[in-house]
Amino acid sequence: MRKVARDEERPVVVSAYYGNRVDQYGNSILIGRVDPEADVHIIYCQKGEAPVVYESETAAREAGVPDENDGDELEDEWVFKALPLIGCDAYDEPKSFSFTDYPLLSAVRPRHHSFCNWYAAKEHLRAIDMGADSLRDIEDDVDDPSSLLAPAQLEVLCNEYLRLEEAYDEYTQTLPVGRTMRDVDIVGQYDGGTLFAQVTQATGSDLEEKAEKLAAYADENTVCILFGPSGEVTEIDVEGYEILQEPNPTALSATEIAYEPVSKVVSTVDTERADLLETMYELPDPAQ
Repeated sequence: MRKVARDEERPVVVSAYYGNRVDQYGNSILIGRVDPEADVHIIYCQKGEAPVVYESETAAREAGVPDENDGDELEDEWVFKALPLIGCDAYDEPKSFSFTDYPLLSAVRPRHHSFCNWYAAKEHLRAIDMGADSLRDIEDDVDDPSSLLAPAQLEVLCNEYLRLEEAYDEYTQTLPVGRTMRDVDIVGQYDGGTLFAQVTQATGSDLEEKAEKLAAYADENTVCILFGPSGEVTEIDVEGYEILQEPNPTALSATEIAYEPVSKVVSTVDTERADLLETMYELPDPAQ
């Protein structure tokens, strides 16, 4: 993390999840920053003894802490390295955020990673770092705050849109939204057949690739919908298929895919279910 901060030439926002290993943070996540000039802390443990923390590698070596890099053999003793977190713009010290207050951070938390770039929550962490109460509060930087929503949130919005939009009034969800199937995010019943939908904010070739994967599900018994950015539908070219914006979903052929702009989804949900959208925009209060 220090190397990342040094490459960026600025402190970087970091979240740390300890799971059940640390009771204090069992149902929460710690958020702070790593400074590019931070000293690596050394934690020295001996069997039967309390851990000893040294605030720099130099201090640890001067105290005689063994170093595996020097060929020292460790028996019944362990040496760990750690970086101290500092506070963000909105608070002086690293702060723990409860999953009860902010369940999104748990829902989109990366699994099976010790260290990674947290793309799904990147904008939320940036907003938390700023001390914003809502994603709407950073509209000076971003024209459309819905573009900052996590992919999982956008999938929920699109699923709700299908419930609200008159053209899909026969839609019924049949599987959990997101992470259910490899190439589609929403699965349900519609007009006597199966509805498959892919949700994305991707553009260009990435959007076209998602359309190609969705097309594999298109036949005479299915309705396939691609939710994507406005103005991108004309850029999609999938051999053997036609991408139709604002189509009649009940009249789609086996070689047609409906295209629904995400902006229309947000507008519809904002009108019909403003409470849902506002809940998604809300951020935890760092003062609590």
